Amino acid sequence: MADRDFYGVLGVSRDASPEQIKKAYRQLAKELHPDRNPDNKEAEESFKDVSAAYTVLSDVEKRKLYDEFGEMGLREGFDPESYHAAAQGAGGFGGFDFGDIFGAAARGQRAGGQGGHFEFNLEDLLGGARGGRGGYVRVPQKGADLRSEVTVDFREAVLGCTKELSLRSEEGDRTLKVRIPAGVRNQGKIRLRGQGGQGSQGGPRGDLVLEIKVRKHPYFSMRGKQLHVTVPVTPLEAYAGTKVNLPTPEGGVQLSIPAGSKNGSKLRLRGKGIQPKDKPRGDLIAHLEIVLPQGRDEEVEEALKTVQDAFETDPRARLQF
Repeated sequence: MADRDFYGVLGVSRDASPEQIKKAYRQLAKELHPDRNPDNKEAEESFKDVSAAYTVLSDVEKRKLYDEFGEMGLREGFDPESYHAAAQGAGGFGGFDFGDIFGAAARGQRAGGQGGHFEFNLEDLLGGARGGRGGYVRVPQKGADLRSEVTVDFREAVLGCTKELSLRSEEGDRTLKVRIPAGVRNQGKIRLRGQGGQGSQGGPRGDLVLEIKVRKHPYFSMRGKQLHVTVPVTPLEAYAGTKVNLPTPEGGVQLSIPAGSKNGSKLRLRGKGIQPKDKPRGDLIAHLEIVLPQGRDEEVEEALKTVQDAFETDPRARLQF
């Protein structure tokens, strides 16, 4: 089995500093965490890969072994010096005992009361199968992950959509249709397995990682499954109450504004929010914003003076620091 590219998983270079590795891990772990991606098997597997990569690359000794020997160097009991000795004398092995590389377990001895069964692949030990005297055949390697961006409108992000992407790589240009799931977040990532770079020596293709850019909406925003909207209302509508038309992902609805509503009041419309795959639809939260006529008008000012005179007490009487 080909080694996993832990650097590629985190999206950092092989000479990345510990700070860069930590920053990349935190960002990916936050995006892929199961709490943010419930019932998303793809995100769950990616989260595991990211965690495994960080466990190795954040440890100085493990990273050093991984850089020189790949994942084989991370196996329990691995002895670098014995490995080098085996590699130098591999022209027939000269009676060399592979237990010297991995300790007693490789020789079938018992350790800690457990059976000493130990499995290894000669390709893992010496970089590939023998391809003739003095040479080795490289093992299959997974292709590199490709990264790209796709921009969607806010409505497309809420409802989900299909985008046709034109991708350019060393292998040439190609077109790919991608399904964007409902409720995708700005800077969210979608991993398309097997759509990345060509593998080598018969290895599998890498993945295509898409970062989603969601255009902002002047009134709507997303928070989890909830859809939030700012609803402008006039002073009279807020004072006397009314019904206004409100657009939702399922079409227009009537929103009742209670009499005496204040600026910033929140009204909930259940089941009118975002519909994630295989999940109940979220709610729509309307935030009331009292607006005034634009410009200056003497009649409007006189009318507002009447409103001002209706206050029996100073509205800022309890304002204290």
